[in-house]
This record gives sequence, C-alpha cells and structure tokens, in this order.
Amino acid sequence: MAVTKRAAISGNTPNKTVKKETTPNPPAKKGIWATLSKHVMTGISNMIPFLIMGGLILAFSQIIPYVILGISPDVGIIDAMNSGKFTGFNQELLRFAYLTQEFGGTLFGFAIPMFAAFMANSIGGKLAFPAGFIGGLMATSPTSVINLVGGEYVPESPVASTFIGAIIVAIAAGYLVKWLNKTIKVSHNMLAFKTTFLIPMLAALSVMLGMHYIVTPFGGLINDLIKQGLEAAGSVGSIGYTIALSAATAIDLGGPINKAAGFVALGFTTDGVLPITARVVAIVVPSIGLGLATIIDKYVVKRHVFDKQFYPQGKTAMFLAFMGISEGAIPFALENPKIIIPSYMIGAITGSCTAVLLGAVQWFPESAIWAWPLIENIPSYVIGIGVGALVTAILVIFARNAMIKKGTLVVDSND
Repeated sequence: MAVTKRAAISGNTPNKTVKKETTPNPPAKKGIWATLSKHVMTGISNMIPFLIMGGLILAFSQIIPYVILGISPDVGIIDAMNSGKFTGFNQELLRFAYLTQEFGGTLFGFAIPMFAAFMANSIGGKLAFPAGFIGGLMATSPTSVINLVGGEYVPESPVASTFIGAIIVAIAAGYLVKWLNKTIKVSHNMLAFKTTFLIPMLAALSVMLGMHYIVTPFGGLINDLIKQGLEAAGSVGSIGYTIALSAATAIDLGGPINKAAGFVALGFTTDGVLPITARVVAIVVPSIGLGLATIIDKYVVKRHVFDKQFYPQGKTAMFLAFMGISEGAIPFALENPKIIIPSYMIGAITGSCTAVLLGAVQWFPESAIWAWPLIENIPSYVIGIGVGALVTAILVIFARNAMIKKGTLVVDSND
C-alpha cells in the first residue's frame, strides 16, 4: 500500500494503530493526621541533634565530679568547689564540669524551640521558621502575666505549655504564614519588604498574642493536670505508664507505633513530667534478648532452636542494641512473629518495670551505651536490661523448642 505524503511527514502510516494517551492517576491525598505526623516527625528529627549534643556535653558534667573525682551525688559542683577539698587540677576539672553543665543545659533548652521552628517550616516554608522558633521559645519560657496580689500588681510566671504548646504554635504559625504568603499580593519591587518585614512581623505578633492568651493557659493547664494526676496515682501511675510505654516501644521495633510512643514519651520528658527510662530500656531489650537466645539455647534445651544463619545475626543484634538500635531484632520477628513479638514485648515490660522499681532514672532520650553515665542508679538500669533480655531469651527458646518437638517448626542448625 502506498504511503501518502502526510503519513510520511508525520511518520505514521494510515493503518498504524494510534495508542490513546492516558494521563497518570494523581497521587492519593494524605489524611490530616498523616500530614501532621509528617510535619511532627520533621520537627523531632531536627530537634534530636540538640538533645544528643546537649546530652553528650552534659555527660562530662556528671562523669567528672561523680565518677572521676568521686563526689557524692547529692553534692553540687559549686558546693564541691566551695568545700575547699579540691585544688589545682581537680578544681579546674570542676570548673570545666560546671561549664559543660551550663552549656549542655542551654542546648537542651533549644530543643523545643527548634522542634517548633522546623515543624512550622515544614508546613509554611522558611518564612514560618522564625515564628515557630519564637513560639517554641515562649512554650518553654512563657511571658509573665500581671496579677493583682494583695492590692498590688505583680508579674507571675505561668505554667509552661512546653511540648504541647510547641505543637500547637508550630501548626498555627506554619499555616498562618502559608496563608499570609499566599494572600498578600505585592509588586515585584515590594517583594523584599513582604518577606523580610511584613510577614515576619505579622507572624511574630500573632504568635505573641496567641501564646499569651490561648496556648500558654491551655497547655499549662494540661501539663498541670497531668502532673497532679501522676502525683495522685503515685507509684501505681508510674508503673502503668512504664508498662504502656515499654509495650508500645517494643512492639514494632522502630515502626509507627514505636515512633508514636516515642513522641508521647519525649513530650513528657522534655516537659520534666516523667523520665524516659521505660522507653530506653524497651528499645534494647528485644535485640539483646534474642541475641542472648542464640547464645544459650544449646545449654538450656540441649539443641539449637534457630536456623544457622540467625546465630551471627544474634551477635549483630546485640551489638546494635548497645548502640541504641532495635532494628537488629527485625529478622527474628519476621521469621516467626507469633512467638518472637509477644516474647520480646513481655521481656521489655519486665525489664522496664524492674529498672524503674529498683530506682533507675533516665531523662536523656538515648539508649546507647554512651548515654549510660547520665542515668541515675546505673546498676538498677543494667539489672533491668538483664532481666528483660533473659525473660525474652527463655520465652523464645522454650516456645521454639516446643514447636520443634511437635513438628510444627523445622530448623536447619546442623545439630
């Protein structure tokens, strides 16, 4: 068949089937909670370096006086210097310890403002960053309110809204700046005025009024109620919180439930309401327990209960646990979730409760071994991890051994 001129120019023959172009399906829109969770995690991920830097520097302020110099834990650095017992090089060590205490504490103080700044930035862009930072700063150090006391006006500091207030103000500041940037139209010549003065000033004033009249009173009330509730519940409330937090931390080894639990625990810890002891113990217990199971199974039930490839993985999981990483336990959980997950959850709960009941206290949100000097009552902390790991190992070994005896589990261990 002859090819027409038009067909030759276009490159198509008359009988060539032309495929109909299809437009790709637009990506599904995320829900409100999923979107906010992304912004929250952005704030948390950018806040963590300040916590780590502050924690590492604070570690010097604890190790120097209370480990190297052997000062009693109930004696402050300044009191130790004024005691006259330390001179020369030792006194210089105490000076350095006090410097690291102050500087590390300052870095910790920047954690919540930076969280709010980066969360607001994630929502509204870089113009929202300053407003978020200001709001986060006011969440930790709220402006005083003037009250009439005894016939005189006196300034009083309200209860800080802290983490709760930082979340609220970050969302408000982010979306406010986003709306202002979209709504305010100016000529090209006035663009610098809009971005460097007008929007930042409007955002700062809005944050000031919103924090003073709404967020600080609301967040402070919530924090006050939480503290009163925990004080009223006493040790029962503390243990209940420990059980819930350790179970949620351990269940999915760094997954969404773990991150949600970490978000709640981080809020309580940075607010000074509750320590984060249960979480840091529960992070490491599953991996250490499963690694321990690969070491002692032969001695406990006279056989290996894992496939041979899991034995080097067990050692790796233990090493990662001491680095504060729980994901080393994931291969074990994927291989037999019905046995592994309940076992290490029970172990995490047992270990956390043991550590808390014995008096271990950790305020710094890091489970790696280099953060152990910041723990109050380290022996109790170590015992808690040991108990939790042992419970996990024993449960896993006996459960898998029972399955092997029943014939429902076959392992290639070269026994």
